[in-house]
Amino acid sequence: MRKLLLVSAAAAMLAGPAFAQTTVVTTTEPASNGERAAGTLAGTGTGTGAVAGALVGGPIGAVVGGVAGTIIGGAASAPDEVRQYVVANPTTPVTVEGKIVDGYSVPQTVVLAPVPSNPDYEYFYADGNRPVIVSKADRRVVYYTE
Repeated sequence: MRKLLLVSAAAAMLAGPAFAQTTVVTTTEPASNGERAAGTLAGTGTGTGAVAGALVGGPIGAVVGGVAGTIIGGAASAPDEVRQYVVANPTTPVTVEGKIVDGYSVPQTVVLAPVPSNPDYEYFYADGNRPVIVSKADRRVVYYTE
């Protein structure tokens, strides 16, 4: 009887974390105007992923969600040093067709300025003197201000 009770307790303890790992929820939220203006993406990434993961899968879900949120949040923005350089070194604003949003593909006709400290990013200023940071690899917008 004692062995049966121990085996049942062990199985119950192992089953709980297994269920928590079966569901992974990742969320991304666009930054608010205030967050973009401040040059931060507070409220997204690790924190949001951890909270969503904890709600769905408990402590293990929080870890999984936090890691996923960090990866997604980090990929959605340019590093602080790049943003600071772009703000300190404005270029002549240009007009582009369409609305600039994350992932917008910048036309080849737009001349992009390099970021010397990080060759993965380039930038330009859009109408209204708004900085727009672009991934050099695919010319897609990774950061902008409205």
